[in-house]
Amino acid sequence: MKDLNGKVVVITGASSGIGASAAAQFVALGCKVALISRGLEKLEAVAAPLREKGEVLCVAADVCDEASVAKAFEGIQAEWGQVDLLINNAGVGFATDLSTCSMDDFRAIMDTNLTGVFLCSRAVLPGMKAQKSGHIINVSSVVGKVANPGAPLYCASKHGLNGYNSGLQQQVAGDGIGVSMVSPSAVDTAYWDGRDIDRSKFLKPEEVAAAIVFIATQPAGVLIKDMDLTAMR
Repeated sequence: MKDLNGKVVVITGASSGIGASAAAQFVALGCKVALISRGLEKLEAVAAPLREKGEVLCVAADVCDEASVAKAFEGIQAEWGQVDLLINNAGVGFATDLSTCSMDDFRAIMDTNLTGVFLCSRAVLPGMKAQKSGHIINVSSVVGKVANPGAPLYCASKHGLNGYNSGLQQQVAGDGIGVSMVSPSAVDTAYWDGRDIDRSKFLKPEEVAAAIVFIATQPAGVLIKDMDLTAMR
């Protein structure tokens, strides 16, 4: 198991769900954890109990906005130095009818789920290349492999993320940088809020977070490229 004590971890979409759970687990391992989301108040609520156990930085930023992302990572690097581990967890998804959905719907999903991953990854890659180490873990979904008819734009964004993940993985392998993906089935998060659906058998955010930590703590020289998760309940 790789020792992550003192490593700098950045988590996007960290104000709730998988991101908040991952923050707690990385802090418990002694990591310095930067939380990114658009709403600072929610981030501070997540960070408050964690600061009793370790170092936590809250950064309000919109992962879809190039200038906002650049400013966020400049601030993190000024505070703690280079990022060792990036968790691209921020995501947006909702049901869409392809015959009636708007360009705003399309952009909301694609900009967060693809552009956000690109911008945040690009922000850390020069430093990771310079130090010949680092790890990027992208949170995808099983629907990035087999789509469903209910949320085709979300499925398309995750298919695109899978392609991006594979290409980046191959591109930076020679630089000592790992790129991984975790692909859960349905998770009991705010994604499902407002829908009449039984979430009792869904994966829990802390279970997906544990998988992310497992990927991150593999011994040097071992890379888990992709991990599929489903609940057994």
